[in-house]
Amino acid sequence: MPKLIDHDERREELAEATWRVILRDGVGAASVRTVAAEAGRSAGSLRHVFASQTELLVFALRLVIDRATARVASVLPLPTAVQEVEAVAAELLPLDRERRAEMEVYLALFTAANANAELRGVRDGAHRTTREACRWMIGRLDNGTDLAADADRELEALRLHALLDGLAAHLVHEPAEADGQWARRVLVRHVRSLRDPANDRSGR
Repeated sequence: MPKLIDHDERREELAEATWRVILRDGVGAASVRTVAAEAGRSAGSLRHVFASQTELLVFALRLVIDRATARVASVLPLPTAVQEVEAVAAELLPLDRERRAEMEVYLALFTAANANAELRGVRDGAHRTTREACRWMIGRLDNGTDLAADADRELEALRLHALLDGLAAHLVHEPAEADGQWARRVLVRHVRSLRDPANDRSGR
């Protein structure tokens, strides 16, 4: 068991080194040699963990997805459906330094996947998972109060997915020191706009 734990830790360490290379120099620079140097290890030791550059990049992308998934799980449950949806959706946005770095890596590998079938499979799976998360969020709002009675649930899931992707892209193109809380406000406004006006006691 200790050897397995050490192996998993080594894989994450190398994946994080891959992230740093990608953030600094781009995906094209993330070779076995450069990642090993970034991690302070030999290329040979890296190949004991990852047999190829593609295997390394695939794991680096999966680690981004796994960490986002863990963060989402950690915020649940919450007292109301609206609070849950707002919290889950916010975890999918790069609203702090850690999530911004992960999103930049994700977007870089997302583009690189166009020319790499193995990366493309992981990317497409992540896209489907996000779509399912949006369907889940709209489903949580469909409780007789927080979603208009005549709402098209599938269309609203598509709209939410598009909104999250758009906000994420805007946030990573802003300066790192910029206050991204405007994106949270846009998200909250959108979620609350889905409420059935007949059940909106606030009058807004």
